[in-house]
Amino acid sequence: MIDFTYEKKTTISEALMQLFTIVRLLRSDQGCPWDREQGPKQVSTHLIDETYEYLDAVLCEDKEGQSEELGDVMLNAMMLLEMHQETDALASIEALNLVCEKLIRRHPHVFSDQKVANSSEVIDVWNAIKVNVEGKTHQKDDFFSRVPPSLPPLEMANEIQKKIRKVGFDWPESQGVFDKVQEELEEVATAYKNPEDKQEDLEMELGDLLFAAVNLCRYLGYNPSLALHRSNQKMRRRFNALYQRASAEGIVLSRENLAYMDRLWETIKEEE
Repeated sequence: MIDFTYEKKTTISEALMQLFTIVRLLRSDQGCPWDREQGPKQVSTHLIDETYEYLDAVLCEDKEGQSEELGDVMLNAMMLLEMHQETDALASIEALNLVCEKLIRRHPHVFSDQKVANSSEVIDVWNAIKVNVEGKTHQKDDFFSRVPPSLPPLEMANEIQKKIRKVGFDWPESQGVFDKVQEELEEVATAYKNPEDKQEDLEMELGDLLFAAVNLCRYLGYNPSLALHRSNQKMRRRFNALYQRASAEGIVLSRENLAYMDRLWETIKEEE
């Protein structure tokens, strides 16, 4: 048993330090076996999950939920910090020092006398510093070498397109992007209608359609992962409502009752 007494803190620094202390105790020899077994890979996954839960609370405007989920995000960030602290105490301190230095270096319009007119110029300054000062540019034979290979496909497609945009390889107007999505959809239909044609690769055409849809999101200024996440949540919400109403009426969800489900679905959409 570890002798520790929780205290409600009133400052950010004290609250963060108490959280870090608890994390260290959980990871200690007298702490929790499960917490000690976790590694950076597992905790990184938890961090992603908790970030999405925080995002859900933001989208729902759930203030109480935001506080709880933000705490969970901080917990996993602190857990990663402690893991690095365990192997190299200086490395975790250096990680914090490096991000502070980077923030100051990349904001000369805040911490120096450089002038910017708007957020677009801020991004230009940021990118110029990354390349010209920090030397963060792509490898000679791989333009996408700085796109993390571990990114999920949807996020990777978005990052590839953003990187291409930085060198001006982009659609001059939105209509071209809409047309491209339509073109890829038609190619999917063609491949689907000609399954015996070896030149038609339906899976590849579906991938091209998804890539074009991601590009449309990016071009219009939306994050495709967030857009899809919202659609997923909407589908879950609406179908759960359908499921609950059908259950209350004793109707089994099945292909035989498709007409009923369609009518109920339209009703739920109208109510929303």
